[in-house]
Amino acid sequence: MSTFTLKITLKEVEPKIERTVLVSSESSLYLLHHIIQEAMGWNNCHLYHFTVEKLSIGDLRLLLMDGYDEMGINPVDDKSYMLEDIFLQVGQKIDYLYDYGDDWEHEIELMAIENDPQCLVLPLLVNGKNACPPEDCGGIHGYREIKEILKNVRHKAYAATLGYVGAKFDPEKFDKKAALKRIAKLNEMIVRYEKGFH
Repeated sequence: MSTFTLKITLKEVEPKIERTVLVSSESSLYLLHHIIQEAMGWNNCHLYHFTVEKLSIGDLRLLLMDGYDEMGINPVDDKSYMLEDIFLQVGQKIDYLYDYGDDWEHEIELMAIENDPQCLVLPLLVNGKNACPPEDCGGIHGYREIKEILKNVRHKAYAATLGYVGAKFDPEKFDKKAALKRIAKLNEMIVRYEKGFH
């Protein structure tokens, strides 16, 4: 087993929103989805899929329920692909799309491969930059508007926007402590996710 260093970048958002994580090369894309959700700060309440070359890989239970196959796309189950099957060399990138309404596109890049066994509990969040956008805020354009409103306390939508994002929300602050807590509860989050199918 190798340890992969992955950088997750939310595309088309400035300043950059990034997370760096260490993961086992034997992790599935299904597990990576959950790691991304917790590392970024998403709520895991929307559809998602990975794009690897021309393959769309996601949770088939959700994608087929949503009629994804009727769009002429044949998705593949994310539990059947391990990271070591996908990432073959440093610098390789894949895409991850979360929320088909807001269309949050992420780039996942393999930054390093460590072949010597480490005494680390994986996955491990290494660092990050900037806050995750709020869920259902209208994608990159809606988020840009939220940030502009929050700069001006006299804006007519300031109070409503602050109520929506929360008084402690700071787009330029990455709360590593909160992210580490979420990652520590990863298994618990996955159990809750799976209960939704029963």
